[in-house]
Amino acid sequence: MITTYYICSFNVRSIKYFNLNEMRKIIQSKYPSNIALVKYWGKFGNQMPCNASLSMTLSEAVTEVELTLDYKSKKEIEFDYFFEGNKNDSFRNRILNYIENQIEFKELLDHYALTIKSNNTFPHSAGIASSASAFAAISAALLKAKGEEIDDDFNRKASRLARLGSGSACRSFYGPYAMWGELNKHKEASNEYAIPIQEVHENFKEMRDAILIVEDKPKKVSSSIGHSLMNNHSYAEKRFIDANKNCEEMLSTLKRGDYEEFIQITEREALSLHAMMMTSKDYYMLMKPGTVEIIDKVFQFREETKLPLCFTLDAGPNIHLLYPVSIQEKVHTFIAEELKDNTKSVLFDKIGAGGIVL
Repeated sequence: MITTYYICSFNVRSIKYFNLNEMRKIIQSKYPSNIALVKYWGKFGNQMPCNASLSMTLSEAVTEVELTLDYKSKKEIEFDYFFEGNKNDSFRNRILNYIENQIEFKELLDHYALTIKSNNTFPHSAGIASSASAFAAISAALLKAKGEEIDDDFNRKASRLARLGSGSACRSFYGPYAMWGELNKHKEASNEYAIPIQEVHENFKEMRDAILIVEDKPKKVSSSIGHSLMNNHSYAEKRFIDANKNCEEMLSTLKRGDYEEFIQITEREALSLHAMMMTSKDYYMLMKPGTVEIIDKVFQFREETKLPLCFTLDAGPNIHLLYPVSIQEKVHTFIAEELKDNTKSVLFDKIGAGGIVL
């Protein structure tokens, strides 16, 4: 009998072989989170975005997944999920529901007992989208377990499936930048999956991200609830139009290498996102006093130094400072001397390549 082996890798440091004739398969994956420059806020149908979004892929903030499949003869579902060594029933139920709802993955539950062990390289509630990196890593591992070949279409297929678990996860398959959502002038853009941004000026290829932790407690309003509040929002339609326009402008900006335009779009998008929260019918505020103070100091720093430092925010109080590597030393000094009173900790990251298959 001929024994067949596959090589399965989702990052340069994550390689695993498995024997198709064995009763057990083990697949490892590692995928990064991403930070949206143009925000996706509001969805319809089955995890479809109401507007296009564009993100920068991170490098160090990743989720590592080990998927073990043990062949079984029973039809009963056997599924365990461990996060950082501990059973996590709430996320287990979310992942199980996700697997059961995908025709591509459901058959795995019929033939295998599944165990997923997951670890993050970044702390929870750090202003980094953990669901994005988690569902990217999990969907890629499951897709390979199903027997999908590692070819040119793998990332697109995995991106579509990851989207069904967490919308922003679909963008974590490409780097340095990715876009998700239909745009009139871009036939390749899709609501189903993300696509890579191919034309990027040298100015934006070595970007850094300093993540300032203003608040390390879980936010009071989940992103899922926030998205739902865009339904019947007074400013929703105008917001969707503006976001699509900003995506178009950001694509041009990344191609031309225009720092000033990059700053304006990125910061305007971050503030627009929070404006939508604050003007919802069930309005709420996620920014903290420290968030506002940091933003004000970023404005002052940029006015005084003329350096291309800007901020963005996800749906929370913590701040991402984005800047080219050429001014890294000055930014680190600024953070240490001017922002320490409003910051509990800092995570330093950089632009990444997304999922890499060997």
